[in-house]
Amino acid sequence: MLQLRPTFSESWYRVAALKPKLRAGAQISRQFYRGDRWYVVRDPAGNQFHRLSDPAYRFVGLLNGKRSVEQAWDLVGGQLEDDAPTQPEVIQILSQLYSANLLETDITPDATVLLRRHKKMVERKLQGRLMNVLFPRWGFWDPDKFLKHWLPVMQTLFSWAGAVVWLLVVGLALSLVLPDWTRLKAATEHAFDLQGNWENLFWLYGVFVFVKVIHELGHAFACRRFGGECHELGVMLLVFMPCPYVDASTAWGFPSKWQRIFVGSAGMIVELFFASFCGIAWHFVDDAAYPILSQLLYNALFIASVSTLIFNANPLLRYDGYYILSDALEIPNLRQKSTEYALGLIKRHIFRVKATQPLPPWGQRIWLFLYAVASSIYRVFIGIMIVVLVAFKVPILGVLMAIGGAVTWAVVPVYKVTKYLLLDPELHRKRTRAMLFSGAVAAALVLGFGVIKFPRHVEFNGVVLPANPVTDGRQISGMLTTRGAGRLVEILAQDHQYVEKGQLLVHLEDPELTCKAREDQAELNAALARATRDAFTDLNAFQADQAYAKAYREALERDEKQLAELDVRAPFAGVLIAPKIEQFQDNLIPRGTTLGQVAVLDKLEVRGNIEQTDYELLFNNKATTEALKPEIRLVSNQARILKGGELTPLPAATDQLAHPAIGTPGGGTIQVDPRDPHGRRARQPELEVRIQLPNDTRITPGQRAYVRVTIDRTPYLYEWTRRFLQLISSHDTGKWL
Repeated sequence: MLQLRPTFSESWYRVAALKPKLRAGAQISRQFYRGDRWYVVRDPAGNQFHRLSDPAYRFVGLLNGKRSVEQAWDLVGGQLEDDAPTQPEVIQILSQLYSANLLETDITPDATVLLRRHKKMVERKLQGRLMNVLFPRWGFWDPDKFLKHWLPVMQTLFSWAGAVVWLLVVGLALSLVLPDWTRLKAATEHAFDLQGNWENLFWLYGVFVFVKVIHELGHAFACRRFGGECHELGVMLLVFMPCPYVDASTAWGFPSKWQRIFVGSAGMIVELFFASFCGIAWHFVDDAAYPILSQLLYNALFIASVSTLIFNANPLLRYDGYYILSDALEIPNLRQKSTEYALGLIKRHIFRVKATQPLPPWGQRIWLFLYAVASSIYRVFIGIMIVVLVAFKVPILGVLMAIGGAVTWAVVPVYKVTKYLLLDPELHRKRTRAMLFSGAVAAALVLGFGVIKFPRHVEFNGVVLPANPVTDGRQISGMLTTRGAGRLVEILAQDHQYVEKGQLLVHLEDPELTCKAREDQAELNAALARATRDAFTDLNAFQADQAYAKAYREALERDEKQLAELDVRAPFAGVLIAPKIEQFQDNLIPRGTTLGQVAVLDKLEVRGNIEQTDYELLFNNKATTEALKPEIRLVSNQARILKGGELTPLPAATDQLAHPAIGTPGGGTIQVDPRDPHGRRARQPELEVRIQLPNDTRITPGQRAYVRVTIDRTPYLYEWTRRFLQLISSHDTGKWL
């Protein structure tokens, strides 16, 4: 695509006679980006920066307050010829320098009209502060004296010797902490147990603030290490959570990109160093003897390592990782340039608008395009998640923020696009084409998301279990559990053997219970003999003998019942599944021990738990429910799709899961109550669903299954709206307003 770079401008007469010059206090540093020389001009008073290309800088260098703009332009044109800035580019350079408070001149009324960008910049800053409700900031301390005092110490750490020490400490921490994975996992679960350990939230926040102060001071010391200045340390709100920040923007003027990269990564370097010391100490601290110390050390270890790598090192957010990537790619203002390039692709190739600015080199274009797409999607996702979170947690203001987010991401873009299509002079003679294309895209979006119907699914996890017989509407348990305590002396059936209902499988003995039964039998016989003797001689003795006989008969019945409970029998006909039953031979077995189970393997069923909203979709329409055909994928063979049978819902919601494997501790998706040691109690009541699964291919029960049920076809917009309203309804406490 031909780039339009006009030499002359109709507004040139407004600035041609001006005699500007850079402010006396302006600081200039030279930088190289991909082999090209650039200059960074800084105003120390306002901490304003502006980056100039080599031709632009040579033009600005000719402005000394005595030479007019037109004279300087003629001179630079004679020196650089085609590389010299054009009149529109000169006007843009002057406007930007004036907006950054880097230019001083006697401004004529015409020039005031042309250079009013300063006012617009102030307005944009004000709008940014008003729109940026989630991240306001306040500076309250100038740390320059503190940094100068401690800089000799930090210079030692920020050296090659310090790098070696850093690697040794971090390596030692990794070698100690990572092998202790079980304890690390348990500490993580305990630290974020909001019900059983809610007070740790306060410890987490306190440690977070302390660690982030260290992080920000790391940036400040690194900036000071290379000659920069830091005059502002304050507090900013991250979703209403105060956290420290430091202004180390003077690093933007460093000539070496490696110095800028080091300043950007210094906060994470210091945090990881601190996290390593905490990890080493945590490894040697006894959790039981010093629980609070252990908790604090783990909190610091987690925040200074995991959280800083996830958030600060993420280049898609405008934190440390963004500036490191920008300097590493040698693309300053990466986000702005990527957005402009992505929009320029549409303007040039679809709207056929000629480019007014030089295109970036080929090596940069792929990076700019990929970053524009990835960062835009990620920012919208993070923004929506933050607004939804705050909307449910902060009364009144949360709702207002949710409305503001909807306006920011829906109404404002539509307004800007409409204004651009209708009024922007850039679309002169291309407006019809642009409007037709934009209308076609809007129609395609409406058609694709609001009209065309797509399959609607309900998905949940389940566990494959035997479909045991049902009596009186209740399923008989096939678990073989001892009802008494004793020594297992006889195993009468083997694993995978078919057994009949009531068949004796295991026999236990209890010598004390057997002796007691014999004693009670002997006492009963003696009481009956005495009663026979006294029946005709002593009526009072006869009545006493009968009372004794009744008592011993009842005791003997209890003994016989307990002896019968020592036998384990099959609850119904099926296959015995007891692979470890031989291990119980000749051992004392406590009451309630599970030895195995009897299962009907020719008929299986998948049991799972679903939410109330999904339950209503599945079972509100009886005619639709009968036509549902569940698709089941087993964890042992996820590539194969099995067709399930009838869906059977249980009538009432319960907090008991159908199987522990459905909960998060067992690898499932349902959150469980951390106070339940068995992992079967859900945080929220769920409804259980059972699906028939014929076992004609020898499916092994006990494995997890992934179930998907196609309900009907509906547009995406309808489904997203329904789920959003459900989300609001599920969090609505009636106290938002």
